[in-house]
This record gives sequence, structure tokens and C-alpha cells, in this order.
Amino acid sequence: MPLIRCPKCGQAYDVPGVVAVRLQSSIATCHCGEWLSGSKAAVLARVLDVDQIREIDMKPYRVDASADAAPSEKRELREAPARARSVHIIARGAKESLDTIFTIFEHPLWFGRKGCHVELSEAELSIRHCSLFVSGENLVIRDADSHMGTFLDGQQIDEAVIDDGTHLLRIGSALISIEPTELSGVPVHPIALDPSAVTDESELAKKLRSSRTTQPAATRAVLVCIEGPLKGQEFEIPPTGLVVGREGHVRVPDEFLSRRHFEVVRDEHGTIRVRDLGSRNGTFLNTLPAKNTKVHQGDEITAGMNRFRIENRV
Repeated sequence: MPLIRCPKCGQAYDVPGVVAVRLQSSIATCHCGEWLSGSKAAVLARVLDVDQIREIDMKPYRVDASADAAPSEKRELREAPARARSVHIIARGAKESLDTIFTIFEHPLWFGRKGCHVELSEAELSIRHCSLFVSGENLVIRDADSHMGTFLDGQQIDEAVIDDGTHLLRIGSALISIEPTELSGVPVHPIALDPSAVTDESELAKKLRSSRTTQPAATRAVLVCIEGPLKGQEFEIPPTGLVVGREGHVRVPDEFLSRRHFEVVRDEHGTIRVRDLGSRNGTFLNTLPAKNTKVHQGDEITAGMNRFRIENRV
């Protein structure tokens, strides 16, 4: 039977083959709230068939750490730390700030919106955005599949070693200074993530479907800025579409936007779609990444520090 391991907490699940074949078309989450299987985007894409979305209970398949499968499957996710390392963290978010020395050894230091050692709830972060941990003699920063990415010294990274000296980390709208130090600091212990902080995508899909079915028929669509420098402004979506960015049809003075960030346009069937135009920070529809995604009335598009909503007008 296949063994599935949670990338966040390391919990293993010994899943029977008859269940494993259904995982890709179903929803499965770890007890810590991490998504194990199934596509989040597919949940919203199949919003009109919410009742058909299956959620698999993984509890019966949990494997105790003492009996964690075969020796070949007992490899650590990263090299065991050789010694404790300390870092001086100075974080600046929209409203929060932090200036602390942390000592990291066996457990990672988490940055994010909730359930983290460094919490910046107003900085447009993922719930758990990235982590800093010790691997051998090295300090390593790792992105946790965040929706806006992790940038170290101006470069987007999935994983990178933190050398001596001061480094600038940008996550969401927060700027964080990271400097290795020999001083001892606050020991980093495991921190639990409240399961209620994890979005239930199926419930979100139901709400979206309900909101759409109660909306009256309309004849034209507009893009409304509900947060950002253009807040309150409306832009009608023409047949040729709208390009939003620092340059384009809708120009937004936001350094987190690319020059041509995303496009809202009707396809050959008349359906409105949002298309990311290769932006550096990504485009998101109702918190999920949008590449070429169908948009309905009431849906929200997030790009940089801006939020837009699609609305219909008579």
C-alpha cells in the first residue's frame, strides 16, 4: 500500500490501493490541516458540482512514528542539524513589527499569517508562507508553496542557504531582515496550526455558487477596484479585454505589480476569464492561483496590494 507523508508535519499515512486511486479526484488533508491530495483549483472550477466533491477521511490510515514504514522510507526530509544556529530577525509588516533573536535547532522557524513564530497578519501572506531551518551546518530558507512567493535579496526562491551577513527577505508586503548571529536567542519550538485557520474550499465553493444563483441577469461586466490605489474606480470590460498593471489599460501605481500583470477578457464562448501575463508575484482568484481561469460575478482578483471584483451592470 502506498505511503503518503505530510510535507509540513511529517505524519505518514498508509493508504490502501483502492483508496489511493481515488485521491487525485478527491480531497484529503492531514490532521495538521495541510493539503495532501486533490486540486484546490479544481474544487472551485467544479463549483457547479459541489455535491460531487468527495473528501477522504485520512485518520484510519495514520502511521505511528515508531512504526513508520520500511527503512528506505524513513529518510529525513532534510539533513539533521549539526548544531543550533541563531538569527536576528527584524520584520516590518503593514501594522505589525518584530525585532527578536531566535535560536533554531531541530524545529523550523515559521513565517506567515497564523500559527507561526513570526506572524504578520496584515501583510498579504499565506497562512504558513515560508520556514527557516538548520540543515547540517547551514541555515536554509524554504518557500511553503505560498501564493505570492518568497524573495531573498531580490530573487524569488524555492529554497536557499542563508550565508553570513544581513539578508533581505520579502514575503507578501512584509520586509524582513535576517542576520545569522552567535548570540543565543528565543528557542524555536514546534507551533501548532489551528485547523480552523485552514480554508474549507468546498464551503467556499458552495458560498460562491449560492451568491451567483441569487444575482439578477446583467448585460455587461465591469472590473471594480475594492482595495488599492484605485479603490472605488470601475472599468467596463470591452470585447478586446482589459490589461491591468503598472502599464496597460488599467494603470496601477503598485511596485508589487508587473508592467502587464493580468488580463480580464471574454473567450470565444463569451465567458470572462482572468489570465496572468507572466507576472513576478502572480494573480489570484478567490485566493487560488489564476493562469487562465473562468470568472463569475462576485469573484475577487488579487494582484500585488490590490483587489478587484467582477460585477455585472444592467
